[in-house]
Amino acid sequence: MSLEVLNTTASLLTVAIVAATALAALVQLRHLRAGNQTQALLSVSERLDAREFRDALTVANQGLEAALADSTFREYITAITRRVQPPEASRRSVEMHNAVVKVANTLEVLGVLVKNRVVEPGLFVDAYCSVAFGAWQRLASYTAFVRDLEGDDAIWEHFEYLAALSEDWIARHPSSYPAGVRRLKLRNPWPSPTSPSKRPSASPSLDARDD
Repeated sequence: MSLEVLNTTASLLTVAIVAATALAALVQLRHLRAGNQTQALLSVSERLDAREFRDALTVANQGLEAALADSTFREYITAITRRVQPPEASRRSVEMHNAVVKVANTLEVLGVLVKNRVVEPGLFVDAYCSVAFGAWQRLASYTAFVRDLEGDDAIWEHFEYLAALSEDWIARHPSSYPAGVRRLKLRNPWPSPTSPSKRPSASPSLDARDD
């Protein structure tokens, strides 16, 4: 075998080895990224499924609008927002304020993670768009009130970012179920007379976003 042939063969082998190494590195990076995203999404799940968050969201859902309609509650929030001595407040007012802050701050932190792609936006909204957008709707009046007090639209803006992504996702995806995959038949043995009528061929939808 001539020296020229040997050199050509060696060059081809080098190229093949470099290509194989690069491919292996890409595969490893992809696996690493997938693993990181899995851990990140599990971390999000832990935060949103935590009892403290769920309890706070329940408190806000059950009484925030009524609390905001009370001028004494608004005075309390005004004092806290402006960092002055608040008037004496009821236990319920303090509990409501703490619940709102817990919900909003939790989603604010998650918004930072999603914006910087520590958690992929598509993964988050596919799983939690209902939680994020529902919480934003519930806290919207409170957020508008404190933003007006501060003259600052940056308050909880990462929470707002999550809500905007979630609203857009919901508009584009009436169902999270993959297109083209058959649905499984379900039969409710205890039909409610107030249940909306469904077409006979349609299967009930179980929306993963409500998890």
